[in-house]
Amino acid sequence: MAQQPFGGFPPQQQYVFPNQPPARSKDSGLAMAALIFSLFGLIGLVSVIPGIVMGHVAFAKSRRGEAGGKGMALAAFVVGYLIIILYAIAIPVALNIAAKHGAFR
Repeated sequence: MAQQPFGGFPPQQQYVFPNQPPARSKDSGLAMAALIFSLFGLIGLVSVIPGIVMGHVAFAKSRRGEAGGKGMALAAFVVGYLIIILYAIAIPVALNIAAKHGAFR
């Protein structure tokens, strides 16, 4: 029997199952799109709503194991909600300041 060289093990045989689908990537494009839409909400409120909706859908898919990107999906709808809260505070404050300085006369 021949001796193995130092530090090596014989190569292991790779088993392939014929009807197995190819391995999917665990990152989720939907979660990434949701985060982008939510962040674009800083420019305009309109894109926050699709960002929140896509974030919830991507989060649900990741919890079911259908896709990855769970953290990115969570960040997407949390950022979206925070931006809505920011607008809910900033718009009345800006209108109040404008009214005090006579912008609506």
